[in-house]
Amino acid sequence: MTGQQDTAPMSPERARPGRTELGRIDISDDVVAKIAAYAAAEIPDAGSAASGFGRMLGRRKTPGVRRTSLTAAPKTIARVDGATARLSLVISVRWPAPIPRVCAAVRRHVGDRVAELTGLVVTDIDIEVTDLTMGERPRRVDGANA
Repeated sequence: MTGQQDTAPMSPERARPGRTELGRIDISDDVVAKIAAYAAAEIPDAGSAASGFGRMLGRRKTPGVRRTSLTAAPKTIARVDGATARLSLVISVRWPAPIPRVCAAVRRHVGDRVAELTGLVVTDIDIEVTDLTMGERPRRVDGANA
């Protein structure tokens, strides 16, 4: 081969959601919400929060009612508009972790992960803390704490 090819492999930076020179890429709100929920669950002091209805029922096991858990992904809603996304998360925080510090860590990590994995620009991340919980977070399989 004496000549170089004119086409270079596509880099992740070139594949952006929305209208591109190659066509259109749409990412579902549900996909972005799942990515955001999993990313939030990677923060050691944050987890899912029970709904208001679940808290009213106490700690009894009730089918279909969410439980507060530091090991489960929090409830997350995403709104994708072209190449931008707006996120809302409902989380619990481990007692006695400082709530503003945990929320800042969640906001930073979720924004970075969603942008990295989807190419979307995250414009807003609203976080509602509805519960404090006690308990140990299990160690990760690789032996490091998240």
